[in-house]
Amino acid sequence: MSSEFVRLGEIGFMYTDISSQRWKRDRRLVDIGRNTIAVAVNLDGKAAGIAGRNDWVQMPGAAVLVDHGQTSLHDSAGGRSIGFSVPRHLATEAGLDAASLHGMVLSPAESAMLTSHMLQVREALPRFGEEDAPRLGRSMLDVLMLTLKGANRSEAPGFREDPATLLLRTRKEIQEHLGSPSLTIANLCRKLGVSRSTLHRLFEESGGVQAHIRDMRLEAARQALLNPENPERIGDIAERLGFSDAAHLSRLFKARFGETPSDCRARSILNR
Repeated sequence: MSSEFVRLGEIGFMYTDISSQRWKRDRRLVDIGRNTIAVAVNLDGKAAGIAGRNDWVQMPGAAVLVDHGQTSLHDSAGGRSIGFSVPRHLATEAGLDAASLHGMVLSPAESAMLTSHMLQVREALPRFGEEDAPRLGRSMLDVLMLTLKGANRSEAPGFREDPATLLLRTRKEIQEHLGSPSLTIANLCRKLGVSRSTLHRLFEESGGVQAHIRDMRLEAARQALLNPENPERIGDIAERLGFSDAAHLSRLFKARFGETPSDCRARSILNR
């Protein structure tokens, strides 16, 4: 029997080669134990167990997810395995509901990318220093998220994205394509992997997605007009930011800020 363990920031990374074993996590151990979820891939050998009230079977190459905040029973036929443990708060911030993942098994095909990444991290560890450890650990959590999405488990109860995180992603995507004609609700949904209803709920309080895009474009136009070093004509600003023409920008700008783009620029020059 041999084992390796390394701390990568808040994530614990492990590689083991064991003989057949059984271990049980009862309520007493749950009450005094770690507040983490574990992901383990059997590189060879089989395992089976009970997660809460659910039975699971793990074939060679498959991955199993276990919530250490719940009871479990694990029978291993022995062999090599690789995996990591994630504090519950990190899992929650990433959009995972640890309790619902308890006992989930990913097939060898579904977990292939995650397995490959963990093996590569293990091999590459000697080339990195302590300052790189948190990023290496986070990379495994990121690949787990992609693995769940690629395996179509993103609709499962255990996978969700925190609305605040999704809002940040959406705003970033809008900002990066603010003047593009491809900045549509359909393309946003496709890029972000969410439904129209989810996107609309996200911006419900601010008047909807289109209203948010319009307001961001108007604010970008205002900043351009207030910049004395910006030589762009109003028509050029309108075209760059996705407005149909200068008149379209002027009408919306006055409704939003109470003055025309020309007045805004003139006021900026007077205040220099």
